[in-house]
Amino acid sequence: MPTRTSGLLQSGDLTIVIATINSARYIDIILRYYRVNGIAVTLFVDDRAVDDSLAKARELVPDAISISNPGGFIAEGLLEEMARACRTKWLLRIDDDELPSLAMMDFVGNAVRNDTPDVYAFPRQQCAVSRKGALLRHGEVSPFDHRQWRLYQPARVEFTRGLHTPGIVWDEQARAVTAPLEASLIHLDWAVHSYDDRRRKMERYDAHTANAGTKWRSYYLYEEEPFAPAIFSELPWPEFQQTAFEISQRFPELCLEV
Repeated sequence: MPTRTSGLLQSGDLTIVIATINSARYIDIILRYYRVNGIAVTLFVDDRAVDDSLAKARELVPDAISISNPGGFIAEGLLEEMARACRTKWLLRIDDDELPSLAMMDFVGNAVRNDTPDVYAFPRQQCAVSRKGALLRHGEVSPFDHRQWRLYQPARVEFTRGLHTPGIVWDEQARAVTAPLEASLIHLDWAVHSYDDRRRKMERYDAHTANAGTKWRSYYLYEEEPFAPAIFSELPWPEFQQTAFEISQRFPELCLEV
């Protein structure tokens, strides 16, 4: 199958990188989305994983790379190492519990042909999944307030391991662009990680940087807030229908009854 990024990869312009750790329970669902939509990715598996993340990932991405993270259990610690391994003009970083819309990938394909911006940001939709397999977005989490600076030219940025940062710093803010709403990421943290998983992540963040997790408690642990199903509305983007259905079948206990 021709990939949506094949021309860019052949010209050495772009690598799409995903870092993962302890994701054996769900990583195949995430990677299947890329395969079905013809999106080539380079997968890096943190070598401190305590499950079979690497073996599971290699079922769909045979050349997945085992890598050591010098920055601890945070993705920001791997960005410079991934850029050094890929050596392309542009890098698009996506987390292992996120997926790009097809409109986002079309935007990326056009963006990397423009040399002027150093960095692009993308709106991010905070999502859950219903027990009937519908993708739901949280209406009170703004996709633009939570935009993610993920497409950048490694040669033009400085890497940082600061938690809750893009992992990069660039000098001229004017050389950055935010993509439109349709060019969004969806964030599936709530759909593939249990309450206990997310609580432990919050505690790891606190151990890395004082209060870095706790100050986001209502975001990580949304179940602790007064729950109103009306907060969620369906995000009817057809490319995500199969992924949402697979999540609902595998993790019904993490899905919402709405």
